[in-house]
Amino acid sequence: MLFGELGPLLRPLSRRLAAAGWCAAAVGLVCGLAIAVGAGVRLSPSMQTVQEVGLAATGAAALLLGLAAASQPSSDRRVDDPESGFTGANDQVRSFLLAAIVMLLGVAGFAAAGWISPGGPSPQSMAFSQIFLLGAASCGLTFLLLNKVLPTGKR
Repeated sequence: MLFGELGPLLRPLSRRLAAAGWCAAAVGLVCGLAIAVGAGVRLSPSMQTVQEVGLAATGAAALLLGLAAASQPSSDRRVDDPESGFTGANDQVRSFLLAAIVMLLGVAGFAAAGWISPGGPSPQSMAFSQIFLLGAASCGLTFLLLNKVLPTGKR
């Protein structure tokens, strides 16, 4: 299990910053989905507020996860034994990098669709771009954080 193996290796400050970042990402995701699903062609003032909260949560998630990754030192432990208990952790950590790349492709797709659209980007395409950007930032920064705690023999 990923966090069962790697979670205790995180510094308490990094763990708290990451948890706050993941909570901010959840707020950004809910706000983005509310805009994407519930908004029409134009945003009402209350939906604009929801969009601004979602954008602020996206920025906060990226900042907090970036600080968590920056405050976590690299692991100096070496593990060469394949039966050490970290067998699946390397693949699970790398899946965050793959997810970040796929999410960035989603951002590019929705941005291109909004750019090509005759009326310009709709609130929905902007909201989906925000959701995918949030996912890419969260997955990429989580990869950086967890990759630092993997023992050097598993990277």
